[in-house]
Amino acid sequence: MSTGSTDIRERISAAWGAAWQRGEVDALDTVLAADYRRHGRTAQGAADLKANITACRAGFPDLVTEIEDCVVEGDRVATRWVSRGTHTGRLMDVPPTGRAVTVSGATFSRIEDGMVAEEWVTWDPRQLLTALGIIPLDSARAETPAGAGAQGGHARSAVAS
Repeated sequence: MSTGSTDIRERISAAWGAAWQRGEVDALDTVLAADYRRHGRTAQGAADLKANITACRAGFPDLVTEIEDCVVEGDRVATRWVSRGTHTGRLMDVPPTGRAVTVSGATFSRIEDGMVAEEWVTWDPRQLLTALGIIPLDSARAETPAGAGAQGGHARSAVAS
């Protein structure tokens, strides 16, 4: 493992921990490039990501997002994460349900000059909607082919990034 890959792995882990666990979204400035782009349903910049994290933490004040795997290869980083929290605040237009939620996904990043320049996030928003009781479990199963997931902002951007 090279020093560069250890450095970016540690910096991403520290920034994610500060932003997702404690709501210190400005910690992301230590790892996101000035022209950072997050790809999904719509392109987002750093300010959008920070706003999504803040909104998510308002809905899930006890939110914990753990990095389960982080693999660095050249200028690419693959991060597998899981987010857990209790829906005790308003999230989007959904009033608090009091339900415990677990959502998992993966983030793929491109590094440029030691900073995250781009990210692609994949997770299944139906996992969040089902856990909140917004859609029935049978409906989520019927609509999701085995192994398929949706790309997008995250319940991270709606629950976990």
